[in-house]
Amino acid sequence: MKMSSNVTTAVIAAAGSATRMWPASKAVPKELFPLGRVPAIVHLVWEFLEVGVRRIVIVVADESSGLMRDLFDPSIHAPTRVAGDPLVQRFLQTLAEAEFVFLNQSGNYGNGVPLRLAADEVGQAPCIYAFGDDIVFGENVSRGLLNIFELTGCPVLAAQPVEAGRKSQFGIIECQEVDGIQYVTRLIEKPSPEETISTLAAFGRYLVTPDLIDNLRSALPGRDGEVWFVDSVIQRIRNGGRVCAFPLRTGKWYTVGDPTSYAQAVAAAQDAPA
Repeated sequence: MKMSSNVTTAVIAAAGSATRMWPASKAVPKELFPLGRVPAIVHLVWEFLEVGVRRIVIVVADESSGLMRDLFDPSIHAPTRVAGDPLVQRFLQTLAEAEFVFLNQSGNYGNGVPLRLAADEVGQAPCIYAFGDDIVFGENVSRGLLNIFELTGCPVLAAQPVEAGRKSQFGIIECQEVDGIQYVTRLIEKPSPEETISTLAAFGRYLVTPDLIDNLRSALPGRDGEVWFVDSVIQRIRNGGRVCAFPLRTGKWYTVGDPTSYAQAVAAAQDAPA
């Protein structure tokens, strides 16, 4: 049965350590690294607002909580000299339109933990789950997720092909196309070259259904003693549930927490519409 496509909440995981970006990340969380004139996480918020998502739950580390809250605090006004700048005006309008909820990360590590911590804020409703350092320019990936969810009622994973030599760094998915929709038949976390011929990598943008959050509520720590979001997806597939993929069409995914990808994102941000 298809669920309502009325998705109103997004959860952003923004508590990572960003060791690859140290020492820059010693003082500033990677989600606040600038892309153009705005922090990376603001590009995410703009993506959500464009598709009608107004309630945004941000899960942060204790040490970066103050910085993140200050960024989205509407009581901190723009300097007079730039208050009329169109980009500044767009940012201030963002603060007026969106509702921000902040949660400090606690408990186990792993990229499934922020969503589990936000479960009560989400309730029994679908939501968008995003990693705060995964940015897409050239396409609103959340719109693609929502379009497929509206057609199928299934969870949806955003995806992009990667170089064959790098697929061992990602969660790789195999798909079967049915009526123009890609259905995930297998998800392999950081596979060896011989495990799959697929190079389609899932990245940190997901349309999450309530059953996946329920799976996370009861999930035990897995690889490296951490709680992984993809384990809830794998469990759904093993139980016979359908999961869809949305391969990017015109956009490109960048990971701000990787030095090379961050440099490419900075360059791409110069060409992105403000």
